[in-house]
Amino acid sequence: MPPRKTVLPLIYRLFFLIIEPISALVGAYYAHYQQDAYLSLTTHSSSPSSTTLTTGTSIVMSQLANLYLLFALNEALVLRCSGDINVWKTVLFVLLVADFGHLYSVSPHGHWIYWDVTRWNAIDWGNVPFVYLGACLRIAFLSGYDQYEGFQVHSADTWTEFHKNKFDVKPFGDHDVEIKIECCGVCSSDVHTISGGWGDQKFPLAVGHEIVGKAIRVGPKVTLIKEGERVGVGAQSWSCLECRQCKNDNETYCQKQMDTFGAVWPDTGIVTQGGYSSHVRTHEHWVFPIPDAIPSHLAAPMMCAGITSYSPLVRNGAGPGKKVGIVGLGGLGHFGVLFSKALGAETWVISRSHSKEADAMAMGADGYLASGDKDWNKDHLTTFDLIISTANSFGDGFDIAAYLALLDVHGRWISVGLPEDADLTIGPWSFMSNGCLIGASHLGSRKEMLAMLKLAAEKNIKSWVETVPIGAENLSTTVQRLHKNDVRYRFTMVDYEKEFGA
Repeated sequence: MPPRKTVLPLIYRLFFLIIEPISALVGAYYAHYQQDAYLSLTTHSSSPSSTTLTTGTSIVMSQLANLYLLFALNEALVLRCSGDINVWKTVLFVLLVADFGHLYSVSPHGHWIYWDVTRWNAIDWGNVPFVYLGACLRIAFLSGYDQYEGFQVHSADTWTEFHKNKFDVKPFGDHDVEIKIECCGVCSSDVHTISGGWGDQKFPLAVGHEIVGKAIRVGPKVTLIKEGERVGVGAQSWSCLECRQCKNDNETYCQKQMDTFGAVWPDTGIVTQGGYSSHVRTHEHWVFPIPDAIPSHLAAPMMCAGITSYSPLVRNGAGPGKKVGIVGLGGLGHFGVLFSKALGAETWVISRSHSKEADAMAMGADGYLASGDKDWNKDHLTTFDLIISTANSFGDGFDIAAYLALLDVHGRWISVGLPEDADLTIGPWSFMSNGCLIGASHLGSRKEMLAMLKLAAEKNIKSWVETVPIGAENLSTTVQRLHKNDVRYRFTMVDYEKEFGA
């Protein structure tokens, strides 16, 4: 479903789709068939004093009732059948003008009719307050969107400064899930984004796309998530679900895909905001039930770093009898080790030095190679089936040919890290000798996310996570530490209720 497909809040549905059309229908009935009874309800000077109707008066009453009924039914039909927010606003604005016109039409009775309830007759009571209510609801709808609260960065120049702000969120859609956030992982993507490393951004911006929380509201067409479930949201929040890629479990490669933060919702201009916030509103396809066996603070980093490492492993055959190399032991790499071992593959870590060797072994790695050692790859040439590169920087002298030489015939080098302003120079001879294949991977499908969470629960996979209470100062400290690689191996912001309320 397109993101512009929205759902009216309950109070609007009750009034515009039920109360107003029924009231207009009743009024039309009396104006057509019970005109004397209609007039007999009047006892004050605000209405005609005689029940004797001229032909002209009768026609005017009937036509006005017809017009009001037509407006009410047209409004209800459009709001029920269209999900385009701009169409809604146009119709509601036209009816708002009609409301003011209606109020002006009774001004000849005297201005007291707008406020002096002691002089109202039965018709006035069913007329003036009703128009007031309709006008107020239309103004409320036209005046703005729902709002959440979160910690935003205002510019790349001040990327370490977080400000607690309120911001607009897109209208609630048929397939949307509203989530009260419990915790959110801190990803290198957050730092690359707010610091400007990945280019210009739409500030002010709340980042964070490793979200875990409780589904507190679900759209009328949601079938994948139940209200009250503990759920997660990752780096993607929408795709068309209709293209070739989406229909083949490759929705992360959809040409229309939208990120959880920093994207612009069509028809509204609203910029998506991430998980350093009180709530998030997301299409059900990108909301994932979290197994009970996985604590929230450990599940959060799996929503991006976990799936980014898991997807290329399963897509490229990691499992028993396979030898897998993980380049870089950071936030992504440590998940690569954990999931590669859980899938049954022989798993080696390849890092620049031996500083993380003990951690790699503690995670279950079968071996460790330090590329800073002399002839570091000599004993392992053409022995790896798959190498996943999670490197966040390549640095001077990064010799990719030495890594590719580790691969068996038609072995695969898959890159998942996205270093800033980094280029890899690969000569044709680097992959000709073993015919190795070079590729990349982006996040993972819903199908893979659910499988990853199931594996993590069954194998009791424990990611290495440091928890930090959310707050402006703690966020500033945390992103600076991450920028310096001062973490082993993920951060999760917690204690959301203390900051945003229960």
